[in-house]
Amino acid sequence: MKIFFYGGTFDPPHNGHKLIVDYCLNKCDKIVLVPNRKSPHKKIVPFASEKHRKKMLNILFYNKKIEISNFEFESLSENYTYLTIKHLKKKYENFDLTMIIGYDQLLNLKKWKNIDFILSNVRIICFNRKLSKNKFIDETLFNNIEFVEDFKIMVSSSIIRKNLKNKSFGNITSMLNSKIIKYIKENNLYA
Repeated sequence: MKIFFYGGTFDPPHNGHKLIVDYCLNKCDKIVLVPNRKSPHKKIVPFASEKHRKKMLNILFYNKKIEISNFEFESLSENYTYLTIKHLKKKYENFDLTMIIGYDQLLNLKKWKNIDFILSNVRIICFNRKLSKNKFIDETLFNNIEFVEDFKIMVSSSIIRKNLKNKSFGNITSMLNSKIIKYIKENNLYA
């Protein structure tokens, strides 16, 4: 059995996240979404509360093959990926684990805490994002990575949040699900 997991801030969850999850659904038995309290690699804290981000994930991903984990929300320590992997391996003992990441995360993967543990315990599926082709990655270090090259995701959470703050909803209709936009408006998020 195969489990894919996808961690992130999901602030807010957008159509890029949806496209990635939809692509992966056919490759696994279950996808576990792991929203975090705060990424240890980012200085800013999420704009929307944990409650609102989880509710938006539930709105966007209504599928019996998708589970939304509270593990990193409930963690009292820093949310490091290796701890999430340990948790998932314990919860799903007989499953193969695959971590979903974007190319931008791959560029910093060597800096992640306990990277050797991560690389030896999960496979990785990496989605290309439109980034500079001048970045060099020593791919020999990552022999368990599947690259999805022709997957162009033109969505940025920071651009979405900027437009939401300015109430420029027309600029984000291609980036956010209409139900997510409705929820954001109803709860006055990102204003």
